[in-house]
Amino acid sequence: MGIVRHRPAWAGAALLAVAALAGCTGGVDTASSPATSTAHDAGSKPGTAQLPDSPVGRQARWVLDELGHDTGPAVDVAAERFAAEFLTEVPADDVRTVFDQLRPLGPWRPVNVDVTGRDAVVGLLDGSGRSWRMVISVDADGDITTLVVQPAPGAEAPAASTWQDLHDQLTALDADVGLLAARVTDAGRCEPISRIDPRSPRPIASIFKLYVLGALATAVADGDVAWSDQLTITDDTRSLPTGELQNEPDGTGVSVAEAAAGMIAVSDNTGADLLALLLGRDAVEAAMADMGHADPQLNTPFLTTRELFSVGWGPGGLRDRWAAADTAGRQQMLAGLPSGALPLSASDVRDPAWPAGVGWFASAADVCAALVSLHEETGTANDQQLRDILSSNRGVNIDSDMWPYVAFKGGSAPGVVTGSWYAERVDGHRFVYVMLAAAAEPSALADHTAFFQLAEDAFDLLAEQ
Repeated sequence: MGIVRHRPAWAGAALLAVAALAGCTGGVDTASSPATSTAHDAGSKPGTAQLPDSPVGRQARWVLDELGHDTGPAVDVAAERFAAEFLTEVPADDVRTVFDQLRPLGPWRPVNVDVTGRDAVVGLLDGSGRSWRMVISVDADGDITTLVVQPAPGAEAPAASTWQDLHDQLTALDADVGLLAARVTDAGRCEPISRIDPRSPRPIASIFKLYVLGALATAVADGDVAWSDQLTITDDTRSLPTGELQNEPDGTGVSVAEAAAGMIAVSDNTGADLLALLLGRDAVEAAMADMGHADPQLNTPFLTTRELFSVGWGPGGLRDRWAAADTAGRQQMLAGLPSGALPLSASDVRDPAWPAGVGWFASAADVCAALVSLHEETGTANDQQLRDILSSNRGVNIDSDMWPYVAFKGGSAPGVVTGSWYAERVDGHRFVYVMLAAAAEPSALADHTAFFQLAEDAFDLLAEQ
């Protein structure tokens, strides 16, 4: 959901592995000169992911910056950056040696980020375009306890060169999947090119934030809300990660525009909740219908992320009650939730709650309609603001020459991974691509790499349509 997955099994381990340091560089020209540009330089490239301004995000940025230098880190710098438990297994004077084996494969660029509390998985591309994965964890002091850089699982899998190849790879997942690749007509309709069960609703995780953004766009257009209006973070509004705003102290002010930008760029849950509370539940539910959702009742009452965490994983066994309740009963449950700090943490969010109906649900066709709706306000005051927000993160590496504009929203939760893209091809034709996957066992979808690789393949296929 861009919300949280179960706490990774690797969290807390002190390990630095660089694809076994040997034998994993096949096909890469290791004689190339060391990278000289830093990860900050790469940040201007289309398709580059934004690392969060959080302890684990800042350490991930430091690693990429170090890999962009000719040498380093120095022993004293490594000793400051890494936790004592890490350094007992990899001494500070050995850290530079490991970094030196990665440098010739650069420049390194982050293309997707999955953060759970103090843990992160960062998808990387090396200088040859090969996919890698950096797993990084920090302790309560912000020191690195885990750092693993290795080729991404599935990085060697052949690209899907036809829609049937893509279907075969997606349906090979141990999950219930939906897919829709569509051309957007001049009338604003999604005209299917390729599809897998596109009208069956499935959990969509953080794609729900498109409906919050749609409700916000309506409120701004009607003059009820301004992008510059201020929102305030308190214990009553603070959610769990993903995002950054949950780390801000009580009383911190954030503009509507900033909350909306964070809600899409880094899937900020607190930002989404601040906006949903400002707009009101009824407004977001109305936006679902206005944006083409075939069955808004599936998400009525529409949950905030705080409510999702409380019902799905909080104390009191609310999940089972939610599954058995009708709409009125669910509304009553939400009204009875306590205010103040959430009585749970990210590590409590482990098993899938969606089978009990806890979450947000839509079909691939519903998501396609929502993305088109958000891009149909051409010429209005909202148009450029919305386009800037929606295109802040491409999600995967997509050719910017062929696709100068790409909007993305995806998400993950235990047993759920989703991705949706609206893109404008260089010749002006418009397309949407949506993939949804849900599994009752979280392990079935714990690795998102192969899933999102299919989106890159899909855009290669759409380039020929």
